[in-house]
Amino acid sequence: MRNKCLFIFMISLVLLSGCMPNQSVEEVAIIQIAGYDLGEDERIRGTVSIPQYGKSEDKASATELYLTVDADSVKDVEKEIKKQSSSPISTGKLAVSLYSREMAEKGLSSIIDVLSRDPRLSRNMYLAVVEGEAGELIKSGYTQEETTSKNVQGLIETNNHHNFPTSSLHDFLYAYYGQGMNPFLPLLKKQETFVELSGIAFFKKGKMVSMIPDSKVFTFKMLKENFSAGMQDLPFREGSIMMDNIGSQVNYKMKGTMDNPSFEINISIKAEVNEMLGLDVTPNPQLANEMEKAFVDYFKKEANELIKMFKEKEIDPLGLGSFAKTRRRDFDLTKWEEHYPELDIDVKVDMEITEYGIFS
Repeated sequence: MRNKCLFIFMISLVLLSGCMPNQSVEEVAIIQIAGYDLGEDERIRGTVSIPQYGKSEDKASATELYLTVDADSVKDVEKEIKKQSSSPISTGKLAVSLYSREMAEKGLSSIIDVLSRDPRLSRNMYLAVVEGEAGELIKSGYTQEETTSKNVQGLIETNNHHNFPTSSLHDFLYAYYGQGMNPFLPLLKKQETFVELSGIAFFKKGKMVSMIPDSKVFTFKMLKENFSAGMQDLPFREGSIMMDNIGSQVNYKMKGTMDNPSFEINISIKAEVNEMLGLDVTPNPQLANEMEKAFVDYFKKEANELIKMFKEKEIDPLGLGSFAKTRRRDFDLTKWEEHYPELDIDVKVDMEITEYGIFS
C-alpha cells in the first residue's frame, strides 16, 4: 500500500510539473536594473534596462533595451513600461534600484513602502543614490562584456567587501524601520567611461539629509562594522602612506544612565603599509611607532568629525540608539533623541602595523 501511494505521488508531481509555464529568456522582458528621477509636474520618470538575448541564449552576448516612462508613482511606472513592451514584464530578477540625488533629497518614503511590500523583490537587491540622473547612468552602456545591471551590481558587491559598508535592501529596511538607527546608501557617479562609488548618502525619515565623500567611507565602515579588507591613504611627514587593512574590529560600550548617557567606541586595527610616496627614510623601530601614532591620530580626528556631523543632522547611522535599547530596560526613544545631539562619545583607536612593505 505504501509503495502504491508513493507511486501515485510521483506520478502527480510529473503531471503537475507539466502544467507549469515554460518561458525562455527571449519571451520575457526581465528587468534587472531600474532608475528613478523627478519628471515634469511632480511626476516620476522611470528608466529600466531589459537584456536582449539571441537565440543561443548566450548571456555574454546580450544587448540592452532601455525604456523610459513618466508616471504618478513607482507602481505606475511598471504599468506604463508594460505598455511599451511586446513581452511580459518580470521584476523578480531586479538586482539594482537607483534614485537621483534630487529625488532622494525630496524623500523616498512612498517608494520605500512599495519596496518593503513587494514580495517579488529580493531582499538582497541593492539600492543606490545617483549624482545626476539615474536614467542617464543606466542608458550609458559602459561595457559590451556585461549588462549595466551586472556592472553596477558587481561594483557595489565588490566594494562592500572592501571600504564600503554593506547596503542591501534588507540592510536599508532594517535601519529605516528600526528604532535608534538611520539608513544609508552608496552614492554613484557617472564618469565618461565608467561608474564609480563616490560616497555614502545618509537618510532621516526617508529623506537624504547628508553625505560623505569616498575618502571618508573607510572611517565610517571602521566605526560601523568589523571587516578585514580595504585601504586608506593618509599624509605622513612630507609624503603619504597607503595602509592595507587586514583586520578591524569595533566595540561599543554604553555608560551612565538614560538621563545622562555616554558611549565609548573602541577600534582595534591590524594593518600593513604597502606603499610610501614622497618619503626618503631608513626603516627603524621609531619610524614604525611614528606611523602607528599618525594612523591613530588620523582616524580619531576623522571619526570625531563624522560623529559631530551625525549629531548636527540628528541621524544615527551607527545605530548607537539601537545598541542602547538592547542594553537598557528603561530605554526611552524620545529621551534618547533629546540627549543624542549632546551625547558624549569617546573614540579610542588601537593600531598595530604588522608589515611594512618595502621595509620588510
